Amino acid sequence: MLTIILKELRCYSNSVKYRRIQFLVLCILALLLFVATVEFYAHRRTGIAVDVGKQAYTLFIIALFVIQFWVPRHAIEAWHTEHIHKARLHEGSGNGSLLALTPLANWQILAGKLSAVVIWAVWGIWLTIPLLALSSYIGGLAVPQLVKCGAVLLVSCIFFAFIGIGFGIWNPPLRAKSISYGFILFITFFPLVPFPPFDTIPMLAAMSPLCALLSILSADPTHLWIWNIGLFCLLFSVLFPVLLKQMYP
Repeated sequence: MLTIILKELRCYSNSVKYRRIQFLVLCILALLLFVATVEFYAHRRTGIAVDVGKQAYTLFIIALFVIQFWVPRHAIEAWHTEHIHKARLHEGSGNGSLLALTPLANWQILAGKLSAVVIWAVWGIWLTIPLLALSSYIGGLAVPQLVKCGAVLLVSCIFFAFIGIGFGIWNPPLRAKSISYGFILFITFFPLVPFPPFDTIPMLAAMSPLCALLSILSADPTHLWIWNIGLFCLLFSVLFPVLLKQMYP
């Protein structure tokens, strides 16, 4: 499994496309933080009561979460690149066929692909730490809040990659992307819709990473972020064996 992870990470690091994506993401986040800080500070100079650091970093964390929406697409592309499923059915060729001939177990291949996608995405989050470190200078979020937000982002990143690969196993790439994003957008934003039944189902709020982040940023005592992490971990442990059975019939 480690071999698959290293091979995938080497492919990502040698890919101009993925390097450009990470560089572009960092530039956008840095520009967003700068503009938000200046804008909120200007509002405070006009007499409007604004906590510059908290507001700027709240917007920054939400933007960092939204950028994670590229993870399902990345996971689907990583899965279909080598046509592993067809290779197991003796219909494929190339790297997928070579991987199918290795003594690796099904769970090792699936876990290796998933881990590589998550590690690459988390590395992009890790690169924003210098920007987050500025929080101590402009009076932003406290360290416990940043750690909690990091935990939610990590778990949601794993779950998004899992959703992408899961639908990628059952469907061709284009359809898998459509279904994955439809599902992710539903669980993320529909709990925020201010009318029944979406705002009255606790399970939907617990499944929404955005709701969990907002509860952390607003110091909500309900600990919704714990429920979010626990629920995603439970779903992952239940669905992983299901995907293994469907992976190579």
